[in-house]
Formats: sequence, structure tokens, C-alpha cells
Amino acid sequence: MKTSTIAEVKNNLSHLIYQVEGDEPVHITRYGKPVAVMMSEAQYNALATPMKSLNAAILNWRSKLGSDVDCGLTDTELSTIRSEATTREFTWDE
Repeated sequence: MKTSTIAEVKNNLSHLIYQVEGDEPVHITRYGKPVAVMMSEAQYNALATPMKSLNAAILNWRSKLGSDVDCGLTDTELSTIRSEATTREFTWDE
């Protein structure tokens, strides 16, 4: 990820906007310490939009991992995770 100082951002804002539109986020620093991140609208929306279910979050996370990384859940286990729409009967009575 590219790093720029606040002064560089002020002087090169239009160039940096083209970079982040190309899916290259920019760390913005003040006195050498990171203070902000500039990213594309698409990247922001991907981070800001909540997952509809735990299963969707796990599948999204797994898609970002490499195929050589073992996340502890097999495809079969994920496919058997209960749908949110499925309900089951429950009572407090024994």
C-alpha cells in the first residue's frame, strides 16, 4: 500500500484519487505516523456494508484467502450451516 504525507496529499490530490480508483489504497501519515487511509468508493462500500449472515461472512472471508490456507471449515461444513430463513420450534417447557 502506498504511503503519503499530508503535504504530499495536498499537493497531489487528483493523482492520488486516480490511484485509489484503481484499487490502490493510500496510507496518509503525519510526522511519520499513520493517521488516515484513502480508498476507493467500491472498497469503502465493501467494508461498510454488513454481511447478511454469518455464512456469507465466512464465505467472503474464505474467498479472500488463498486456496492453500486452511481455515478450519470444509466446503461441506459450510454448505450445511443452517439458513437464516429456517426456523425451529422452541419452548422453555421440558
